[in-house]
Amino acid sequence: MLQSTEHGLIQTFYADQRARRSQVPFMNHIHEGLAVMLRTQASPQAMRAFCLHPLVQSDKDLREHYARVAQAVEPVPDGAFVLGLAMEYRSVANAYLSHATLPPEGIRLSPLVEVNAMLVGDKVQNRKDYELHHEQTHANRARLTEYFQQWCQALQVEHRYARLKTMLQGAAWGGDTG
Repeated sequence: MLQSTEHGLIQTFYADQRARRSQVPFMNHIHEGLAVMLRTQASPQAMRAFCLHPLVQSDKDLREHYARVAQAVEPVPDGAFVLGLAMEYRSVANAYLSHATLPPEGIRLSPLVEVNAMLVGDKVQNRKDYELHHEQTHANRARLTEYFQQWCQALQVEHRYARLKTMLQGAAWGGDTG
């Protein structure tokens, strides 16, 4: 996985960037999300698409990076499929963000198992970082706690969250993600 075109794209994009508050390298999100996905038996295509998701998630990122990403993955045999997964991820993840209220019908998941696997990697990793770095001090902590619980419940991983979090906290990155 760490040798894939998609991992190379996000590694180049993130380089040495760090989160403003926690100072955790942005690549940690990718590596820990991949570790969760590996543990939950996500497909290699889902993991490669997870590497791409930050490059296409916001409208600004999509506008700035889509052409370059599409060109880079075009020669990869299933590159179009992987980019399609990243685009579907964008659609589902952006439909329910932390500042929004839960729709009456609940969180819309993807009809694609690979995209839901990406969401598991993302939400478990984000929740772990939130709890580790921000839960005690964030101005919107009650809302964020509820938001992450809602996602984990919708993705049916709430019962596994504590074990996945422990696995991430015990890992040393450079981790083995396949």
